[in-house]
Amino acid sequence: MPPALTCRPRPTRRRLLRMMLGGLGAAAVPNAGGADPPADAPLELGIFPFLPTLEIGRQFGPLATALADSLERPISLRTKAGFPAFRLALHEARFDIALLHPFLYSDVVHFQDYRPLARLRDDLVGVVVVPKSRMVTGYGDLRGEKLAVPPALSAVAQLVELELRRAELDGPDGVRLVHHRTKTACLHAVVTGQAAACVVPEFLLDQFAAASPIALEGKFRTASIPGILFVGHARLGTATLERLQDTFVGWNHSADGRRLLAGLGWSGLVAVGPDDYDTAALSPAAE
Repeated sequence: MPPALTCRPRPTRRRLLRMMLGGLGAAAVPNAGGADPPADAPLELGIFPFLPTLEIGRQFGPLATALADSLERPISLRTKAGFPAFRLALHEARFDIALLHPFLYSDVVHFQDYRPLARLRDDLVGVVVVPKSRMVTGYGDLRGEKLAVPPALSAVAQLVELELRRAELDGPDGVRLVHHRTKTACLHAVVTGQAAACVVPEFLLDQFAAASPIALEGKFRTASIPGILFVGHARLGTATLERLQDTFVGWNHSADGRRLLAGLGWSGLVAVGPDDYDTAALSPAAE
């Protein structure tokens, strides 16, 4: 297994690049679920697999380094090859800190004592994309057709499933969801005529649509839900969790922090706590 990317306080740019190219662990070494990590051991930072592994290493390496500087403790950057493996790692509490979407948090909070710390200021919303020439105003216009979505455990896919259920379009005579491994593959299905439409997160729409050989357009939006969030496991202790939250929110107020957030395409982070994050509306049981 290739070593994880371990970020220690204030590494040089060359050292950081060498560590990243050395391999971003696609499978974290299991930690005991309730074990308190040694004070000098690297903390495991898990990033949910919404990007390819190497891209996660490139984009989140600076964030891991900033956390290591703040906590004065090494940070190992981790991800998984897919959502099921990442979800299992959360259930087994393999990560000390994790970035995950709200449906994953809603699921794992019933099994592990992960505490919400900060979330993106912007809500998460999906956009239904079709060829520009087609008129589509809602899910009803797609009845009997295929709607391409990202992997089954992605936030957008789960949000669309809930909305189709509410609209009673989830049956055999409704809209057929077809899951694709990546968001790019989802859009490609529309371009090649394999699906009538695709749903992608709104913040990625311009990036993907610009690369399409045919004109695609977002026709309508899903409901909005709270944005992706950082959580920390309770085993870190109150002092470390509070320091993490202060670090995340503090990035809004420093030049270096704002550059870090801008590099990720984020407008800012806001603090959240266990009593602030509503998971009931994101649970299938609520339906």
